[in-house]
Amino acid sequence: MRHIMPSDAEAVLKRILEGRGCPAVHAVIVAHEIVCNSLEGTYSHGINRFPRLVRNIEEGIIDMEAEPVLERWMGGIERYDGRCGFGIVNACICMDRAIELAETHGIGCVALRNTNHWFRAATYGYQACARGMAGICFTNTMPNMPTWGASDPRLGNNPLVFAFPWKDGDIVVDMAMSQYSYGALEVARLKGTKMPYPAGFDAEGNLTTDPEAVLASKRGLPIGYWKGAALSFALDIFAAALSLGNSTAVIRRQGNEYGLSQVFIAININAIAPREEIERIIEEAVSDLATSKPDGSGTPIVYPGQRRRTIRERNLAEGIPVDERVWDEIIALERT
Repeated sequence: MRHIMPSDAEAVLKRILEGRGCPAVHAVIVAHEIVCNSLEGTYSHGINRFPRLVRNIEEGIIDMEAEPVLERWMGGIERYDGRCGFGIVNACICMDRAIELAETHGIGCVALRNTNHWFRAATYGYQACARGMAGICFTNTMPNMPTWGASDPRLGNNPLVFAFPWKDGDIVVDMAMSQYSYGALEVARLKGTKMPYPAGFDAEGNLTTDPEAVLASKRGLPIGYWKGAALSFALDIFAAALSLGNSTAVIRRQGNEYGLSQVFIAININAIAPREEIERIIEEAVSDLATSKPDGSGTPIVYPGQRRRTIRERNLAEGIPVDERVWDEIIALERT
């Protein structure tokens, strides 16, 4: 494992993007957000995923110059075409617009079609929190898990984010509809480790903790079994129908993950409730959670998002841990 300082990692990623014709303004955003994801502990959707992004550029899936275009609007809701741009750039722009709408209407909703993978879903929840707003966002994906009772993958694991700002550390839930994100499975495969709980099904239809078997079968285990499958389908319908974009069914027929549909919601919580009352409610809930009786497993009792600050501080001091093979691949990209 190699440790890379964030500024050094950003510089390398930016040079690689600009060397392939990426506008500087987009290269800065993309490189910064990718490194930030790893800096804050989401290694599966940070630097580890950068070589795949470059392959998507070379395959013509990503238009590096594109930004989303407004197609239709009414009050606090708008619809955009992402024009095959960077998923990170499109998502940042659309969440910014949802925040602007919420400043006027109390709530803002932006639906986005024809975009690409947005890397870490939580990024856009934190974006809302930084402006003092709550955020909800979700996306569909390529099919990578079966609906309940089926054996072939027809559902995406469709990440969903809930984010709420708090003075002691934002409360953020970032979850895929599969027990483990495919990025987490890929990290475990690189390390040669098993998952602590069943992650999906192998080729024979047996539950397994082997990430390699699940990646091969594309049969991730829905969270809550049939409940996760139902929620995945509902998120797909909401994202595709609100944006008039592709559903997972269409993405499956494409054979590759692009042309995704996403939704970004910002809620102006300070417009409807005194901030001191909101803080009191959160503090009471967090304090109660912290006094939970441990089950003996050694798992720390934390609220969602609590560990982010500790991981960030450690990685700022020591450097971001990056698998040697991944970093070697990235350095090779800089030479080509």
